[in-house]
Amino acid sequence: MSVPMLIPVYSHITQLDVEVNGEKMDFADVQPYIDEQTGSAMVPAREIAEKLGAEVQWDRLLEQVTLRNQYKSAVLTIGRNDASVNGQMVDLDAPAVIKNDRTMVPLRAVSESLGADVDWMRERNLVLVTSSDKAQRATWIWDSKMIETDGDGILQFAANQKLTALYLRYEKTYPGQDVYRNFIRRANDLGIKVEALAGKSNWIYADNHPYIRQWIAAVTQYNASVDAQERFQGYHFDIEPYTLDIWKTNQTWVLERWMDTIRLIEREVRSADRSMTMAFDIPFWINSYLVPGTSYSFSAWLLEKADCVVIMAYRNNALGGNGIIAKAKPIILEAATLKKQAVVAVDTLPSKEGDHTTFYALNPMNMEAELQVVKEKLSPYPSYSGIAIHDYVRWIELFQKGG
Repeated sequence: MSVPMLIPVYSHITQLDVEVNGEKMDFADVQPYIDEQTGSAMVPAREIAEKLGAEVQWDRLLEQVTLRNQYKSAVLTIGRNDASVNGQMVDLDAPAVIKNDRTMVPLRAVSESLGADVDWMRERNLVLVTSSDKAQRATWIWDSKMIETDGDGILQFAANQKLTALYLRYEKTYPGQDVYRNFIRRANDLGIKVEALAGKSNWIYADNHPYIRQWIAAVTQYNASVDAQERFQGYHFDIEPYTLDIWKTNQTWVLERWMDTIRLIEREVRSADRSMTMAFDIPFWINSYLVPGTSYSFSAWLLEKADCVVIMAYRNNALGGNGIIAKAKPIILEAATLKKQAVVAVDTLPSKEGDHTTFYALNPMNMEAELQVVKEKLSPYPSYSGIAIHDYVRWIELFQKGG
């Protein structure tokens, strides 16, 4: 589960470090501290907000500080335990205060007002702040029937886990269109975007290309028939042709057919609705393959076609030569060069490749601890935009196993 905003008060804590997007903050005038009464981490408002790209205004007469970015505006008043965020009152863990002529605010104020993600790494006395553009948190829902049978449960879980995106398989025939409309609207109300998910390894065969066209057309037709808050916000493709038997004998042929399929998808998506984003799930190791007949990496070619890729860096340790970060970093660097976005994904399904590729046998707290490290180490890169956990059903099982 997500680390709470409140930080327990431990007598051995003598120093509180703060990192924003993986960069340690140097506070010259007044240091962050833990409020002894509430256990809240108190930080200088201006330094944190400006580091997150927000404007800060101080009204001396009203003793109010305003934090504003392109999405939200928050007003905090010295001594009050609430704040106005986009005109709505929200409770704060602790009131804003003046300390050494500086306005100190609880870190939750940063989260509420600027959409930042806040993690407490207790063993290091470190508060890790991740800006909203790098705090995407998503999961896959392959069985779309679940939104009809357990839509409430999915959305409650998504809210508890602070998800910002759901990759939801779309089927024109089931569940009913009204079910999709209701679910997506409620997700949007929670600030969770929904991407239309589909893909099969055999899509690379030309005989299956008509199905691709039909599916994209069905999503387009659905979006055109519903209100704005009920629409899918992007296409999400999971095509894994390297799982076909022919990959073992003719990889060049598979790569060429894969490219043909991606070109088809790009043409169909861009001609249908340019407002829709397009994301591809890709394995981390595809970076080591070249576009046939060139010296250009296949992952870079895929990045050029997509708005975002989800790197399936399926490992259960963040660090080390065989860890999540090392496996994801080459494509993260390519994405930065190409000015594209990349999400790093981990797995919770049992795997024939070995226990080291999945969190299946571990508990959610183990996974979250590793993902905190991934965020810290990769968020300095402009291309990094968050984490995805595959998939919803197995992720839920981690909690049910009581791990």
